[in-house]
Amino acid sequence: MYVSPAVRSIRDDPVEGESVTLLVEARDDADTDELTEALTDVGTVEAELEFETVRVSVSHERVGTVCELAGVATVQTENALATGADGAGEDVRFDDQ
Repeated sequence: MYVSPAVRSIRDDPVEGESVTLLVEARDDADTDELTEALTDVGTVEAELEFETVRVSVSHERVGTVCELAGVATVQTENALATGADGAGEDVRFDDQ
């Protein structure tokens, strides 16, 4: 499973009372519906996206739980840019966004 650097940081040092929106991608052999149901128990599912990915908002304290769910392939913040598996560019916001 791939956990982006930004998500690892939040998981390892959560800020009480803060939340984050994550993109959680299911493994190829996982049931996306089951993953979505499990994520509903952890946070607020906002959308089911392409490529077996679910957008979910969770408290910082629950990020570790998301990372431990069965069937998870990747966990990134919603601001991740498609810049490769090293996570470079994640959480970059441009002024016009």
